[in-house]
Amino acid sequence: MFPTPLFALAGLLAAGAAGPADPLLAELRARLTPAELEGLQLPFAADEDIRRAALDITRSAADPGQRLERLRAHFRAKGYLERYDRDGTRTAREVMATGQGNCLSYANLFVAMARAVGLEAFFLDASQARPERGKSGSLLVEYGHVLVGVRLGPEVQAVEFDGRTRDHRRLRPLTDAQAIADFYNNRGYERSWSQPELGGLGSEAAIADFRLATRIAPDFARAWNNLGVALSRSNRLAEADEAYRRAARREPTFAPPHANLGHSLTRQARLPEAIRAFARAVELDPGHPHYRLFLSRALSRSGRLEEALAQAEQAAALDPAWFLPRLEAALLLERLGHLEAAQSAAGKVLELAPGQRDARRLLEQPAS
Repeated sequence: MFPTPLFALAGLLAAGAAGPADPLLAELRARLTPAELEGLQLPFAADEDIRRAALDITRSAADPGQRLERLRAHFRAKGYLERYDRDGTRTAREVMATGQGNCLSYANLFVAMARAVGLEAFFLDASQARPERGKSGSLLVEYGHVLVGVRLGPEVQAVEFDGRTRDHRRLRPLTDAQAIADFYNNRGYERSWSQPELGGLGSEAAIADFRLATRIAPDFARAWNNLGVALSRSNRLAEADEAYRRAARREPTFAPPHANLGHSLTRQARLPEAIRAFARAVELDPGHPHYRLFLSRALSRSGRLEEALAQAEQAAALDPAWFLPRLEAALLLERLGHLEAAQSAAGKVLELAPGQRDARRLLEQPAS
């Protein structure tokens, strides 16, 4: 017998009828208010249309491995990857209706279909940090890249929607609660450009999405980090700092909240603390050029120019196509009195960013 679809249990949960056989819904009931439960979207819920489609697709499959291959072939044939919408986080039912979505959207549908035909399917996280820049500084918003894992006996196959399989040992399994939280985390992140007229990432709607994600999965460091970014966007710095610290406590090796905390402390003129936060981000992820540039700027503001120059030059070496670390190094060389070296660095900046004003000013200075 196939498992009961989650959306059918939501009403029982809200009514207080979920029991020990419904661990996810019992978990949500313990963390959310009745009003939150009533409005909660279970993004990988399978309705009748999804179950019927999954059964039709796998009808001729002789075993679980063949069922998986039939589903994977269906996703490939439907061309979901070609219609990939990076900015559209949708539920399984919405993907069925529109044929569009991002990686999490397609994972929602794949998990819903796989579970509908008795496969042990779950979410795998392969997240990347990316910069999100604006008036409050360069803040790192963590968005998720999600795959699907399917257990076949003792083996796990990690499924991308291009039909390939990858080594699941390099990926982190997500619980169902974390997958729901990731859905709301992505939705909050997308408001940065989808609803700029309402305040974008700093809007109350985005903050509410991130808060809900942290309530669904309190150990979900990515959502705590992004809540901090949203609060920072709305100039609620003390609350933002607490969110960043919670993210760092929940995942001690996660670098973005340390860098974001450094930005917030810099805005509050707490430079020694900011330098420590940026240095911790560099320690956790020494190959990330943004962290080294952030540390360089904080050191520069503190008058520690030689140390700042070393960090700027390392950032430039890590990303030779990014002009900002080279510009930072050029300006630091000028402050240190090394005009010839500063002009050489400025020339490289102009190769990457023609017309850059500060680099042009440096090159126009007469040699001493």
